[in-house]
Amino acid sequence: MKRILKKNDEKYLFPCIEYLVTNGLNSERFSSEDHRPSRQDVTQYLAAWFKRIGISVDECRDWMIEYCVDLLSAISSSSNSQIRHSTKSNIKYIYKSDVSFECGCENNIFKAPCERNCPVYEEMSDKYKKRRVREAKRSYEPERIHHEEQIETVSVKQKYRDQFKKALEVLQDQIKKGVSKPDIVTLLNDRGFKTRTGRKWSYSVFLTEAKSHHFEPELKENEVGLQKLSIKDKYRGQFEKALEVLKDQIKKGVSKPDIVTLFNDRGFRTRTGRKWTVPILQYELKKLP
Repeated sequence: MKRILKKNDEKYLFPCIEYLVTNGLNSERFSSEDHRPSRQDVTQYLAAWFKRIGISVDECRDWMIEYCVDLLSAISSSSNSQIRHSTKSNIKYIYKSDVSFECGCENNIFKAPCERNCPVYEEMSDKYKKRRVREAKRSYEPERIHHEEQIETVSVKQKYRDQFKKALEVLQDQIKKGVSKPDIVTLLNDRGFKTRTGRKWSYSVFLTEAKSHHFEPELKENEVGLQKLSIKDKYRGQFEKALEVLKDQIKKGVSKPDIVTLFNDRGFRTRTGRKWTVPILQYELKKLP
């Protein structure tokens, strides 16, 4: 990282950035009730920082792709090729949009370290306080729905109805093809599709629409019978093999994120058939004799 920063720019390696660059997203900092940021959240956050300090989009992309595959794959169910594609899309979005870097200081969503001597602490703290005031005002402001506003809402939905139906068709098709959710959101926005109210697609809106329309990947014919088997029975043999490899890697001193990457690259699955993550690995380690 420091190699792509000029000597005078090393002061811009803020505490939160340095932590994320070194450790990725540390799941141990989050309780079971906490919202855990996604790979896309980390990617866009770092990309916004790169843009703020004047690093070119090419330098940002070259560094971020390697970082996301090496450190963030542990919190993602996507393959390495999907991660590379998604990273490029996220960086393109940040650099072309008016999204600015805002960390939230001590309240950053990554629970990364924050120090008051950070060069942007005062600026970021002020932005965070103003944002909280705006959010509180929206939350407690009485609703004033007039007849004209109701007509406006109806007309907006009518205006975007046809293209929204087309967007849903694309959305369902991409889900069936196994495309990752962040990549589907990027695709919808790149193709100019809007939501039912004419807005850009966001991850939360995507999840809401996919759930409300019951869009789920269809099972192939040869997979239907397998669903009748016990999940644990289905994956027991390969899971036991994975545990043998796990013990061997731990003895060799291999780091947990690297073991997770190794497992997923080799096609190993957890006892319930899921991709491996660092939290799952830690859980299984505790159960080992």
